[in-house]
Amino acid sequence: MKRKISAHLITDLIVFGILTGFIAYAKYKSNESYEAFMDVVKEDGWVEYLTTLFLILGAAILGFNAVKAAKKGKTKQILFFSLGCLAFIFGAGEEISWGQRIFDIQPNEYFMKYNYQEEINLHNLEIRGTDLNIMIFSQLMFVVLIIYFILLPILTWKSTLIRKQVLAFGIPLPQLYHILALLAANIFIPLFIGMKKESELHELALTGILFLVFLYPAKQIREIKLDY
Repeated sequence: MKRKISAHLITDLIVFGILTGFIAYAKYKSNESYEAFMDVVKEDGWVEYLTTLFLILGAAILGFNAVKAAKKGKTKQILFFSLGCLAFIFGAGEEISWGQRIFDIQPNEYFMKYNYQEEINLHNLEIRGTDLNIMIFSQLMFVVLIIYFILLPILTWKSTLIRKQVLAFGIPLPQLYHILALLAANIFIPLFIGMKKESELHELALTGILFLVFLYPAKQIREIKLDY
């Protein structure tokens, strides 16, 4: 009797196939020349659009969970999933500069002056010598990811208080293979590619893995019942 291949496995294979394929292709093109590599991670290219797609899919899952929480009257989960959904929608908009090039929108004077790429987005703003992309979207994001992928799973298992809050807010935690995949991507990309704009590949890997986390979070955490 043949075993059926689960939707979970199929989704994982598709997403990891996309991530691995584009990172490997970027590595291959980086061996040719810097220009060839930049063509892979260019604005309005496949990497950017796939990153946007994963952000939109992540927002859809979070929005769906917010609706389910609303039907059950779970206030904390409504708050968490609604804010998460809005954050991912914002991220998708920022990724494509809110449709600037798609719809041929001309940036206003403010963005022309303070955005060093002359784009309609916040993450490329430079105000009083402070690069928001480095300060908020890189340094702060790094701290958030360490907390989410490393510290929070550990604390959830070690602390009853943290576990109850994770369950109360419905926070989807990564499975071990999600964590290992993200670590592998963040080691491979700078070690074997190490070029300017490689951050686009990091963003693709992160958004793809987060999509899988939201879709298939750690079941052991979901199935633990609260004591109240």
